[in-house]
Amino acid sequence: MTRLFLTPEQAQLLAAAAEPVQICDPQGKVVATVQPPPSAEEIAEVRRRASSPGPWYTGAQVQARLRALQEEWDQTGGFDREHMRELLDRLNAVDPGHMRAKE
Repeated sequence: MTRLFLTPEQAQLLAAAAEPVQICDPQGKVVATVQPPPSAEEIAEVRRRASSPGPWYTGAQVQARLRALQEEWDQTGGFDREHMRELLDRLNAVDPGHMRAKE
């Protein structure tokens, strides 16, 4: 792996940054963007969310449900909340424990 060493001034600017920092070549072309480390508040929020009881779903599970809802919408020309819940119940019968519509 290639390593680039920052000058002390560059390292200080990077460490003090509260927003993303763009790294540019001599012509000004952005070659990388460095995100600042998370704040204590952001870390606390992530920990709080991670300790919640869930339920938890993968991105693939959410995408599958959204695709199914879109397909139904396209076929029927639209539907109400009751129809959506019935559709989700049918999908859950095929894939138990997957995702449930919340009241």
